[in-house]
Amino acid sequence: MNMKKTVIGIASSSVKYNGQESSILPISYCEAITKAGGIPVILAVAKQEMAEHWISICDGIILSGGEDIDPFSYHEEPHPKLEKTKLERDQFEISLVQEARKKKVPVLAICRGMHVLNVALGGTLLQDIESIVPNCIQHTQKASSETASHSVKINKNSLLFSILGLHAVRVNSFHHQAVNNLAPGIKVTARAFDGIIEAIEAMNMEENWLLGVQWHPEEMGDNFQMDRLFAEFIKACNQGK
Repeated sequence: MNMKKTVIGIASSSVKYNGQESSILPISYCEAITKAGGIPVILAVAKQEMAEHWISICDGIILSGGEDIDPFSYHEEPHPKLEKTKLERDQFEISLVQEARKKKVPVLAICRGMHVLNVALGGTLLQDIESIVPNCIQHTQKASSETASHSVKINKNSLLFSILGLHAVRVNSFHHQAVNNLAPGIKVTARAFDGIIEAIEAMNMEENWLLGVQWHPEEMGDNFQMDRLFAEFIKACNQGK
C-alpha cells in the first residue's frame, strides 16, 4: 500500500505587504485539507510555464477565492461593476486547470476558483449579478463566513448529490460574479433559487475529476457535509497516485 501523503496545491492571491509582493491565502483552506488527510502546499502566483511543474508535483489542485477574473480571459470588455482583477493570476490558474485536465489531476474549485475552471475550459461569466439578473437574491452576504445565508438546489444526477446526499443545502455566499455560458464538457449541478449557478462538474468525472462550488465550504466550521466534500476530493486524488 502506498502510504505517501496526498499533496494538494492551493492557488493563492498576491498583495503588497510592507512594500513587497506577497502571497496570501486564508488558513481555512489548509485546515480543511489537513483535516481530510492531505498536505496543503500554497502555490504563489507564477508564470504560466510553472503550471506544468506544479501539476507534476501535486496530487490535486484547489482553486481558491479572490479577485474578479479579467474579462479579457473570456473575450469580453469590462462591465462598469467589474472589481479588482489580476491578469497574471488568471493566466497562471487557467494554465493550472489546463495542465490538470491533461494529466488527469483532480481539481476542486471554490468561489472565484469555479469561475476560473469554467473560463479555462472555454466558458464565460456574468460580470455583476445584481445589475444583470432581475430579482436576484443577495449573493454577497453581510453575515460571518461560518453562517449559511441562502439555499441551493442540487441535481440528483451529480457527484455533488452523491457526496452531500441532499437535494438542497444552505451555503455561505461571497460573490458578485457568476458562471454564465458553460464550458464544453461541464454541467450545472446546483443553482440558487434565483437561477444563479452554484456548482458545476465535469460531465465525465471518471475521465476528469473537476468540481466547482460557488460557496466557501472551508469556512463553514464543523459541517460534516462540507467535510465530506474535501474527503471525496482527497479520495479522488489518492486514486491517481
